[in-house]
Parts: sequence; structure tokens; C-alpha cells
Amino acid sequence: MISVAHLVDDSAVGGVTRFLDALTGELGEKVRQSRISVKPLATLPPRIDADVVIVHFTMSWSKLPFLLALRARFGTRPIVLVEHSYSAAFERLAVPAPHRFRMMLRSSYRLVDRVVSVSYGQARWMRAAHLLPADKLSVIYPFTDCTELAALQQPAPKYGPLSLGAYGRYCAQKDFSTLLAAMSLIDPAIATLTLRGFGPDTKALTAQAEPLSNVNVGAKIDNLSDFLSTVDAIAVPSRFEPFGQVAYEARLAGRPIIVTDVDGLPEQVDELNGLVVPVGNAEVLAGAIRQMAVSRRLGPWSEMCQAAHMSASTHTAISAGHWKTLLGTLGTSNRPFIGANDTSQLLHQHHTH
Repeated sequence: MISVAHLVDDSAVGGVTRFLDALTGELGEKVRQSRISVKPLATLPPRIDADVVIVHFTMSWSKLPFLLALRARFGTRPIVLVEHSYSAAFERLAVPAPHRFRMMLRSSYRLVDRVVSVSYGQARWMRAAHLLPADKLSVIYPFTDCTELAALQQPAPKYGPLSLGAYGRYCAQKDFSTLLAAMSLIDPAIATLTLRGFGPDTKALTAQAEPLSNVNVGAKIDNLSDFLSTVDAIAVPSRFEPFGQVAYEARLAGRPIIVTDVDGLPEQVDELNGLVVPVGNAEVLAGAIRQMAVSRRLGPWSEMCQAAHMSASTHTAISAGHWKTLLGTLGTSNRPFIGANDTSQLLHQHHTH
């Protein structure tokens, strides 16, 4: 049995925590897992009794000494870093000094044996930016326990306005302001929006929605299944999204999606389960909402909902299988799970599709 230690920092909550909970359940007795909370800004790494260490916190210049000490202390045993945070769109929007930022990432990735990317879009950026050799890169989608979402009844085709939903943190990354601007261009008889979340932009979004009779802005969701059962489709208008957990949850629940063309979001859309729009463009987004409203009234709505669900139905099993293979390989011979040629081929195949 291989033993794995997951390192998280004090602020690692939410999606990463739920992913680790789900991974523990999926790997079960085949992998002995532990979760260690560390303070990479303040202390050196503890002594870790494990075959493999997996780093889940976001890297920065100030955390490099911790990672360097971890490399020295852990010796020849493999270290894996999961890149949960950074992406091409993040770099474009939030990084004032890209050269220095990439230097930090190259230094971090050089200290580990494998980097796991959470989407093919993110991985293409990593390779294009020459952040690491191809034979150190694996692409494995994250997953969480969403069993209850798969059991939801899919929305039936019907007349009346499309019930669009959106949820997440009220902040610049999620760009709900563009979604509200799009809704201001849509007749209430065509579509309504239910927006749920919390964050620093709460007041601004509430004020923006006040004159819109077809928009309801509310607080954080208490029960995701209950929320998704009340909407027909989900919009994800994010400015950057390395993977896009909301899009995955919506698909699993059989809700078609409208996403922006950034990072890992477009690869979650096929010919039938949703639409992709340019980031930050309210007019085009409004057009996509109208198009989805027509599909719900006149078809092929049932096929879209079924396609959404089917596109996510094997997600957890496939990702867990990749983790089992990767950990088994690293725990024995430390050979790459995806070699240089395989990684390049996977990225090329996905890009051509």
C-alpha cells in the first residue's frame, strides 16, 4: 500500500478541501492518505512519513523556501504539486510582471517531480509558457462528491421564460456584473436570472440588479441540489477559471451551461450541452441566453440536458483512475504517468477537437 501526505495551508478551504474529501473516498483502502496543515510562510516543513507528498497550496515567491526545504527533507521520494490556482487568463488579468511570475512558477515546478494540471486549457498555457518539461506534466480534472446532483430530475421543455441560474463568489473573477448587464438586454418574458453567492461585490451587484425585474440576487447557497432543481441552465461568466467546478456541477445535474472562452471552461462544452461566449461581452452573452431560451421552448432541450449529464457522468471515475495510476507509478519506479510524447499528443488532440 502506498502512503500519501497532502499538504494544505491554513487558508486552503472550499474546493480544495472538498476535492481531498472526495479523493480520500475514491482511493479508499488502496492508498493510505493523510492531510497535513502547514504554514509555508512561517515555518519549515515537518518530517513526513509518506511515500509521496502532494502540495495543494498556491505557490508564491515567499513560499519557495518552504518548498526548497521540503525537497531537501523529503529526499528522493516524489513530490507532486497540483496547480489549482494559476492559468493563462489569470496571468493576463492579474499579473503585472509576467516574466517574474513565470520565473517563480518555473522555480517551483523545478523542485517537484510532477505537476498536475486541472484542465487541458491550463496545461496548454503551461507548455506554451515553457514552465516545465512535458514529461513532468499530468492533466487530471478535479472532482468532488456530487452524487446527489446526478440524481436530480432534468428540466423539461416548456414555454415561459428560461430560468437561468448562476452562483459563486461575488468578486471580479466571476464577472457577474457582465451577466447582469446581459440580463438588462433581455425581455423578462424570455429569461430570468437567479444569482446566489457572497463576497466583496455584494452591494454593487445588488444595486446593479435593483432595476431589473427579471433578476434576483441573493445570499450564499445552503443546498446546491435544491438550488439547481429550481433552474433550467447555468451561466459561468468568469474572467478566469483553471477548471470550472460550477460548470461541472451543472452538467452533472443535467443543466446546460453558458461559459466564457477562458482556461478550462470551453473544454466542458460539446456540440449539444452548452454554449461558449467571449469573456466580458454582455451583448453576445445576451444572445446566447436568448438562444438557450429558444432551445428550451422549441428543442432540442431534452437532448441538451441529457448531453450535459452524460458529459459529466464518468468524470469522477476517470479522474480517480488517473490518480490511482499516477500514484502507483510514482510509488514504485518514479516514472512519468504521462510521458513527453503522450502529453503533447493529448494536448494536440484536445486542441483539434
